[in-house]
Amino acid sequence: MPPQSQLQLLQAAIPELLSVDPAQALALARRCCALTADEDSTDAAESRVLLGRALQASGQQAEALTEFCAAVDGFERLGQLLSQAEAYSFAGKMLLDLGRFDEAAAQLERAIELARSQADARGIQATALNLLAIVNHHQGRVAEALGMLHQALHLREQEENATGQINCLTNISNIQMWFGQFDDAIKSLTRAYALYKTQSTDPRLETPILHNLAHVHSMRGDHGLAIQVMEAAYKSAVASKDQRIQATASLNLGDLCLDAGQFDRAREHLQLALDLSRELKYQVGELSALDSLGSLYAQTEEPALALQVIGEALDIALEIGSKQGELEARLRLGRLHLRQGALDAAQLQLEAGLDLAIGIQSVKEQAEAHEALVEYFERRGELGHALAHSRELVRIERELFNAERDQQTRNLSIQFEVERARQDAELYRVRTDVEQEGRQRAEEQVRIRTAELARAQQEVVTRLAMAAEYRDDTTGEHTRRVGRTSARIAMALGWPESRANVLGIAARLHDVGKIGIPDSVLLKPGKLDHAEFSQMQTHTLIGSRILSGGRSELLQLAEEIALTHHERWDGSGYPHGLRDTQIPLTGRIVALADVFDALTQERPYKRAWSAAEAMDEIRKQAGSHFDPQLVEMALTVLTQQDAAGGEWAEESPPLDQENASHVLTVFEQLLVERTHELEQARQEAERQALTDCLTGLGNRRAFEQELERTLKQAAERQREFTVISFDLDGLKATNDTHGHARGDEFLQNFAQALTANFADVGLAYRIGGDEFAIVSGQPLDPEPLQHLLNHTQDHLRRQGFDGAKASMGTARYPQDALTAGDLLRLSDQRMYRVKLSQRLRLH
Repeated sequence: MPPQSQLQLLQAAIPELLSVDPAQALALARRCCALTADEDSTDAAESRVLLGRALQASGQQAEALTEFCAAVDGFERLGQLLSQAEAYSFAGKMLLDLGRFDEAAAQLERAIELARSQADARGIQATALNLLAIVNHHQGRVAEALGMLHQALHLREQEENATGQINCLTNISNIQMWFGQFDDAIKSLTRAYALYKTQSTDPRLETPILHNLAHVHSMRGDHGLAIQVMEAAYKSAVASKDQRIQATASLNLGDLCLDAGQFDRAREHLQLALDLSRELKYQVGELSALDSLGSLYAQTEEPALALQVIGEALDIALEIGSKQGELEARLRLGRLHLRQGALDAAQLQLEAGLDLAIGIQSVKEQAEAHEALVEYFERRGELGHALAHSRELVRIERELFNAERDQQTRNLSIQFEVERARQDAELYRVRTDVEQEGRQRAEEQVRIRTAELARAQQEVVTRLAMAAEYRDDTTGEHTRRVGRTSARIAMALGWPESRANVLGIAARLHDVGKIGIPDSVLLKPGKLDHAEFSQMQTHTLIGSRILSGGRSELLQLAEEIALTHHERWDGSGYPHGLRDTQIPLTGRIVALADVFDALTQERPYKRAWSAAEAMDEIRKQAGSHFDPQLVEMALTVLTQQDAAGGEWAEESPPLDQENASHVLTVFEQLLVERTHELEQARQEAERQALTDCLTGLGNRRAFEQELERTLKQAAERQREFTVISFDLDGLKATNDTHGHARGDEFLQNFAQALTANFADVGLAYRIGGDEFAIVSGQPLDPEPLQHLLNHTQDHLRRQGFDGAKASMGTARYPQDALTAGDLLRLSDQRMYRVKLSQRLRLH
């Protein structure tokens, strides 16, 4: 058989053998490479890819990586960019498996860049995006990872690749679980499993779906069901005959058994996961297995074994650069040493862990480290240090609590807006019914809908009031009592019961403006200074702005109360210093009810006053703080039993008496305003989608849009233009030596200097980590551009970035290339040649 025909048969057979007989696949791949050993051809490069895949399947990762990198070089020499992109992707996957995340990211980004410039490369781009998302997830950039997975899913949908969609959906569910979005995770997994059922049975697809489904049940607290599902996943993994999948399944099953207290089963599965990971040289899996075994040994009172395996985990984390793995190992070692009384060793690990947690901004782990260090210094008898760590622990816990409470407040505000928008749309639909079905019937519907709106409005008002009150009164009872008391005073003044009830609901919003006051001021335990008190006073203005523009009696009263309930009878109040009857009666009523409730309730800084003591104080303030006539009337009311029994606030405000047509007009206008706000939000989101958040420059998407626009105009008008690529040297060294914050400053300063010095050339964009580009609407020569780059570098050095240097490459249309992808690629290649020549001169 001719050598060429033999080579083709061998290359065709290898992919089929990879999963069923890796040893045979490896032997055939070596024969392919032997047949092409003396060639610099497509067959030679493809043989290296097959050899790399066979080595990978056989667990020889380092050797596989060498072959993939050689294939990349081969395809580059041949100018076969599509195959080069695929080889980059294989190399990135290999580096990911080895735990070399920064290198993996670089390879995968190159794969994506090349794939984007080629037709019919959706599959390669989707694979690289999926892998790059995993890298970002490992490095803590979870939101970026989720965005990449959705991009990959869209590409897989375009090419109708069900297997690819399953992989993307399974990974998306991982991140949704991380965010606590369990229902969304189940939806993603259900969609993945439905796709799986349409494919030929392949346990390698089924196992990850079952893995994640088990984790969802575990996070929801159903450990029994989680273990059952994970056992099914483990059986599927064994059936796949893929040792990597089996190691992962065994690790996950061991972790779930550990959580359920089934220590013997946990030990068995975790040890198997460790053995398989070591056999495969899968360091990320080995690190996870050692960490879980350390937790097991700690719980089963085997401290020597626990110290041994966690020490091994720390060594691996340091070797592969896993900051999170290092952090968890150091904290676990510190706590173990502390339990055994090895205080010096405990201090070493805990303080290193704390520094690392601060460096990577891991707040929960900072709290764990401070808590352990409190115990350490107490044992040492160094109570001053223990107190310092205790204070930091309290501060962090308060920050975590405040962040959670702020999220609750935001969620309630969102519910308010959603409910209002839904009611707006519903009433607009009813108005259409008025025109189409006859006025009499539709007006009856309007009356019913308006009554429903009244109830919904009361509900969202109540929720918004509680959102404000959650900031310093988690029960929300203060607003309820103030509303009830205000209504009783109004009825004593002769108000109709219906209007008094509306006042009572509006009064609940008197402090809604506190939503806009920072926790550092609102929750400060001590006395506020002058600046802080001035900021606190703005809650009246904030509240009135929130409620402004309402046409219903309820919202108009609420706006008036929010603005004026801190004004005083003698003119010494705020925000406008109103006096006497300049203050609306509603504001005077709520001011009195608010103070009475504050006096009679316990606060961290005072006891609860009796009703008699509170009324005596209010009498003393008549004529200064309060309306004297109102005080006498209110005191009579406040001494009476509250017949409402705490249920008054559930009554619906009688808003249905408003004219139906007027209500429709109001809500039509609100709908128009909301649509305008949403359009503005959409435009802002689009602007942000085109902006690099670190430097403020346009991002790669914005650059590609500008390049395509310029290319189209140049082709139509037969004009020339230039694409300029830049690469900033030394970013990684800056990050490694001075930290990522300094690295961010480096990028920001370069962006500013580039924008300033190249302002006449064109807009600057940040298109990658340390890569920038400019599209200039004119033909430019490299020499004058180099002078501008020299000025940019000088500026950086004056800013304290000694030795700052950047490389540059250019490509001109139409002399050098005719497509956007070729122009960028050519300028990029020239830039890298400049970089390489500079390095050679340095050496």
